[in-house]
Amino acid sequence: MPSLNIENVSFSYGEGDVLSSLSFSVSREERVAVLGSNGSGKSTLMKLIKGLLPLKRGEILINGTSIREKSARRDIGIVFQNPDSQFVSPVLEEDIAFGPVNYGMGRRETERAVRESLECTGLWERRSEAPLQLSGGEKERAQLAGVLAFRPSVVILDEAFSMLDAKGRGEVESLALSAFSSSIVLFITHSAEDALFADRVILLSGGRVVADDEARTVLSDTKLLESASVRPPFPARIRSRLLKRGINIGPVLTEDELVEAVCRLR
Repeated sequence: MPSLNIENVSFSYGEGDVLSSLSFSVSREERVAVLGSNGSGKSTLMKLIKGLLPLKRGEILINGTSIREKSARRDIGIVFQNPDSQFVSPVLEEDIAFGPVNYGMGRRETERAVRESLECTGLWERRSEAPLQLSGGEKERAQLAGVLAFRPSVVILDEAFSMLDAKGRGEVESLALSAFSSSIVLFITHSAEDALFADRVILLSGGRVVADDEARTVLSDTKLLESASVRPPFPARIRSRLLKRGINIGPVLTEDELVEAVCRLR
């Protein structure tokens, strides 16, 4: 069972801490949204977990091993916001093989991993094409395939699907949850709507954890989100406005829930 432990982590780029005594843990296959506005520290945290920034204060453990160890950093996969910056080969199949080959997989194991990841993401028939010629949604799926191929314990989605429209984002996020069902998945995001896909939300503000609870609990608390400069989900904002008028439609977080609740008022 995968595990991730953040223990009393602080970080500064110069004056003042960007992260201050940050601690939380994930000890099973869980989907966790790290939610926060610009400047909250979420991107710095992602870079520290992957080892892209030096960890000087505190500890980060992947499956019990410090990320100061190369073996732990290899067990982390990242899907970035811009897929074009992540492709390393002019041929999709070769691009997906990059991770497994560099992590020491044998030829047959690499071939099997590449095929399985491309089939899982619906791109096997496009394997001989150039990644940059794919559509936006296909590029996002290609990123997922590249990470899936080397089977990391922790997968970080860093604002990964923000360039897609709402429909495309939902489809790829659902695919990601299915593809990485045996991994810890961290959604790094400023969007409360994207956090709806998570089981749990860790809300950051000023480099500190201000909430860590089930997704519905955090995302339905409009005052908490606004205090952290995060815009609440649209249905939660409508509910809040109705409450001010004395109308209680109950907790709603999705548009379907909002429509159903409003219809019950008739």
